[in-house]
Amino acid sequence: MKIRFLKSTALFGGAVCIAVMITAGCDGKKSKKGPDAPESNRADSTVVKVVVADVMERSFEDWRSYSADLRGVEDANLIAPFQGGRVNAVKEVGAKVTKGQALCDIDSTKYEAALEAAKAQMEVTKGELDRAIINVENGSLGRSALDAANLAFQNSRMAYETTKRAFEDCRCQAPFDGILVSRNIDKYQAVSPGIPTVRVSRVDRLEAIIAIPETDAFGYEEGMKAEFRLLQRPETVFFGTLSSIDRAVDTHSRTILARIAVTNKNGLLKPGMVGRANILRRTYSRAIVVPSTALVRLESGISAMVVEQGMARQRKLRVEATTADSALIAEGLKTGDKLVITGAFQISDGTRVAY
Repeated sequence: MKIRFLKSTALFGGAVCIAVMITAGCDGKKSKKGPDAPESNRADSTVVKVVVADVMERSFEDWRSYSADLRGVEDANLIAPFQGGRVNAVKEVGAKVTKGQALCDIDSTKYEAALEAAKAQMEVTKGELDRAIINVENGSLGRSALDAANLAFQNSRMAYETTKRAFEDCRCQAPFDGILVSRNIDKYQAVSPGIPTVRVSRVDRLEAIIAIPETDAFGYEEGMKAEFRLLQRPETVFFGTLSSIDRAVDTHSRTILARIAVTNKNGLLKPGMVGRANILRRTYSRAIVVPSTALVRLESGISAMVVEQGMARQRKLRVEATTADSALIAEGLKTGDKLVITGAFQISDGTRVAY
């Protein structure tokens, strides 16, 4: 009876030992695979799902975009004559004008009479100068008399030119062929000297005026291909060329003024309109171009994530140019790299990834 009791006890103890071994081992130590396992062991097994694309070469156009204001290639704001006067007539806005045509009448009769008087005075002094020259040559007058006659003639000539300019201003005389695009005076109005009267522009060809930041001013040349789009009609493209670039930087804005000659297709453009001007700086036949969504912008610079043997690796990049949805990469990537285009912000260097 005693022997059978011992055997039962041994069997019971073996069963307990097997159960313990299954849970913690017969030596009483806990397994490392449970909830109490180190955090690093669990992180190593985490895999982040990302979207990957192969880096490939393709063509790329480096367009730069700037805010632009339109003005006529020839554009003039005319002013009232030096004595002002009363407006007797003025042409309507939108009228086509030719060079020399009168666009208004500001006491033109008064200024015309002054012009005739100035012209007559100049002719008188010119005759006196001619006689003085003859008399000095034959010795009947001294050199000082010739100098005095010449001074009188030059003063009368200057008065004539001033009066002539006033007569042109009182008629708002067009300096070139174009369109009367705006006016600041009305009929029967009394105007002060020097105030703006009318504005004349050429509208067959316009200029888009842009300000290029000093840091972005390198690499531009006259003749570069350009485009202009109105803010309210961005789908319509007006083609042009970069016509001129200033050689000096504005000390206040730190920008360089440039002008783009734009063909006014169908006459839709008007001086004073605003829009966006784009300039084609360079065309690349083969270049590394990636989606902008793949770029990771950090304090240390711009980077991207690539996948190598199932693991994310960070690459520092040098970006040459960008568009709205892509970037030209000068350094940091090569053809065939597995580039993370979606999910790059969720991973870091060394993260295990799947795609």
